[in-house]
Amino acid sequence: MRFAKPFLILTLALAAAGTSPAQAKALKSSALSKEIEKADRAFQQRGVKEKAREAHERYRALHYRSPSDPELAWRFAMASYFVGLRLTQSDDDKERLFAEGRDAGKAGIAAAADCTPCHFWTAINMALYGQTVGPVKMLFSLKEIRAHLQETVRLDPAYASAGAQRLLGLIEQKLPGILGGDNARAKAHLEQAIAVSPDEPLNYLFLARLLHDELDEREGALAIARKGMGIAVTDPSRIESIEARATLQEFVKTGKWKYN
Repeated sequence: MRFAKPFLILTLALAAAGTSPAQAKALKSSALSKEIEKADRAFQQRGVKEKAREAHERYRALHYRSPSDPELAWRFAMASYFVGLRLTQSDDDKERLFAEGRDAGKAGIAAAADCTPCHFWTAINMALYGQTVGPVKMLFSLKEIRAHLQETVRLDPAYASAGAQRLLGLIEQKLPGILGGDNARAKAHLEQAIAVSPDEPLNYLFLARLLHDELDEREGALAIARKGMGIAVTDPSRIESIEARATLQEFVKTGKWKYN
C-alpha cells in the first residue's frame, strides 16, 4: 500500500498533462474505483484475518487520502469495527481502532448528512469505543449513538439487514431499567428487524436471546431459533449470518448458547 498514493498522483499528473479536465476526472474516478474494488474484495474475505487486515489498511489509506469522501469514510469505519472487535486483543489498540472508525464515520456525515452507512458505522464504533473505555463513557455517548441509529432507520431501514434496529434492541436489552432500558421496546425493535429483513439469521438470533435470557420465554426462543436456522445463507461473504445460523442450530440442539 505504500506505493498506492504516489502511483495515483503520477497517474493524475499524466492525465492532466494530456487530456481535458473531464477526461482527467474520469481517469481519477476509474483509478479510485479499482482501488476501492481491491479493498472490497479483501473485505468480502474477512473471515481470513490477513484479508480483513488488508482491507482495513487499504480503506485507511484511501480514507486519509480523501477524508471528506463519504464512500471511503464509511468503508474505513466498517473495517475498523471488524478488525477492532474480532482481531484485536489490547484495549488500547481497540480504543484506537474504534476511535478511528468513529471519526471517519463522522467525517462522512459532515460531507453528506444523508449517508446511511456513515450513520450506522459511526454508531457501531461509538458503542464499541464506549464499551472498551468503560460504561460511564458509553452512557455519555448513548444519546448520540441512538440518534445515529434512528437516522439510519429513517434513511434506509433495511441497511445492514436492519442492523440499526438490532442495535437499538440490544441497547434496550442491556441498559438497566433505572437508566431507561426496556425489554418490551427491545422486543419491538427486534421484531421490526425481522419484519424488514426476514432473511437475516442475526435478527432471529438477537430476538431468541432476548426471549430466552431476559423474558424467560424458552419455547418462544426455540420457535424463533428454528425459523432463523431454516434460512439458507449461500453467500460465503456473509460470515456473520453464517455464524448466527450455526449458533441458532446449536441452541435448538442443546438448549444452550454456543457463545456467551
